[in-house]
Amino acid sequence: MRFAAIQDPCDDWLVHDLALDLPAEMDGRVLIGLTRGEAEDLADQANAGISGQVVDSPVPFASVA
Repeated sequence: MRFAAIQDPCDDWLVHDLALDLPAEMDGRVLIGLTRGEAEDLADQANAGISGQVVDSPVPFASVA
C-alpha cells in the first residue's frame, strides 16, 4: 500500500504518498482538505491503480515532487 488516507492536525483528511512522504496529487490538485470518505476512496483508487487492479483508471495519480 503506497497511498493512505490520514487526518491532519486541522481535522481535515488527505491522501498521503507513503513512499515519498508527501501529499498525493491528482490532475494538478493536491489531495488535502478532503472528507474522510473522499480521502479513503481516492487512496483506495490510487492503490488499486498502481497495483494493476484497475485497468482503465479515470484518474492518473502522482505524487508532488
